[in-house]
Amino acid sequence: MLKSVITNEINEFMDKIVELRCNLDDMTAEAMGFALERIYEAGAVEAFTMSVMTKKNRMGMLLTVLVKPDKEEEVVKTIFRYTSTIGIRRLVEDRYVLERHEEVKETPDGPVRIKVSEGYGICRRKPEYEDLKAIALKTGKSIDQVRTELG
Repeated sequence: MLKSVITNEINEFMDKIVELRCNLDDMTAEAMGFALERIYEAGAVEAFTMSVMTKKNRMGMLLTVLVKPDKEEEVVKTIFRYTSTIGIRRLVEDRYVLERHEEVKETPDGPVRIKVSEGYGICRRKPEYEDLKAIALKTGKSIDQVRTELG
């Protein structure tokens, strides 16, 4: 999955990512939102739109999707199925990534998954939003309160 590159006593990793892009000038924002949900379900790592001016001076959207090579075919099919595009541009890129793993912290209100990202001399820890949200809904606390209580 991840391959080690030049190491200088720190963890350095790279992987391959495929960037898929297309311009859309004839879809509603609601239809695009629905399409983005399907694109994520098909395996996208990241998907987003930006407002752009397209041919014939039409306001449109630039859809950009990042996907691992092994999920590319399914994501391409999904883009064609749920958007109005008739063509998708493709770039294969190397990408620097932090090594990731997950830990679970038990709390009196339930478990919270902690996403840990490490490498290049840094370490980041971030509680999973959906777990914070579940505890906030269960206890009536704000998400910030739940996050603060994690310590």
